[in-house]
Amino acid sequence: MLEDLSGEHKTAAILMSLGTNLSSQVLKRGFSDLEIERITGVITDLDNISNEETAAILKEFFELYQARNYVLEGGLDYARELLEKTVGSAKSLEILDKITQNLRQVPFQKLRKSDPKQIISFIRDENPQTIAFVVAHLKPDQAAVILSELAPEEQADVARRVAILDRTSPEVAQEIEQIIARKLSAVITSDDVATGGVKSLVGILNKVDRTTEKSIFENLEKTDPGLAEEVRAMMFIFEDVVKLHDASIQKVLREVDTKELALAMRGANEEVNNRIYKNMSKRAAGLLKEEIEYMGPVRLREVEEAQQKIVNVIRKLEESGEIVISRGGEDALIV
Repeated sequence: MLEDLSGEHKTAAILMSLGTNLSSQVLKRGFSDLEIERITGVITDLDNISNEETAAILKEFFELYQARNYVLEGGLDYARELLEKTVGSAKSLEILDKITQNLRQVPFQKLRKSDPKQIISFIRDENPQTIAFVVAHLKPDQAAVILSELAPEEQADVARRVAILDRTSPEVAQEIEQIIARKLSAVITSDDVATGGVKSLVGILNKVDRTTEKSIFENLEKTDPGLAEEVRAMMFIFEDVVKLHDASIQKVLREVDTKELALAMRGANEEVNNRIYKNMSKRAAGLLKEEIEYMGPVRLREVEEAQQKIVNVIRKLEESGEIVISRGGEDALIV
């Protein structure tokens, strides 16, 4: 029975259904070290889980995910209306009950549906901490517009505060929210859900233009170099190679060691590997496939280190202007 399984067991079952490559990426990018330890610890308990139970867990996950998106998009009433049309009244109440037990209403819901240029007029004169709190609760594309409109010296300060917002005490976060709620009572929904963090900032920076991103990093490297490196490390991962133009990939391949590339590709998904093979000669691709095939068992840490070395090459080429990584609607191309 699904009711007898904990959230960790259900998460483990979903991850097992994804396969090792995809599930490892989900764990790495979506869970803390403690959560990973707890989830992997229960995987051994799922040896006898049936295909029917796995299918039921996946169905439940999809329903909750869909309902959560409805809530974020238009609130509980909107979600209830759509769910009733999809799964009926009884089932919709059951789904919403599960969501409301685990997901409080997101602050500033109405702002998430507003024009970011209008939002700027509300918060422009606030202090950086308050601006960061609002920005962290918006959609990344909205936050990117707001960040781009701030003065260069403000951009880095607000970006840094977004990144460390998840380390802010709940009391301070709640106080900031109450101040904003009073000022924007006509257009916001108040709650005390915490957000922000490095991942939040990365999502925003991936949407801003290159000039704003460069300005933020230059200032962050002066004021908080450790945070700058942490953010930079999350902005482009090995799997993002597929986002590069073919000519850019060819340029990267000329700069990397074949053995390092083979090791990096050993832990990559099929889409990434096929894209790399596509940008090599048939002979070179054949030799690389042989290198991977006869490599034997390798440690995950070694694969990740090799992938990081190639990511560092990509960053170096971008910084020198030899390739461009697509950001904020730009096209990836060779300069």
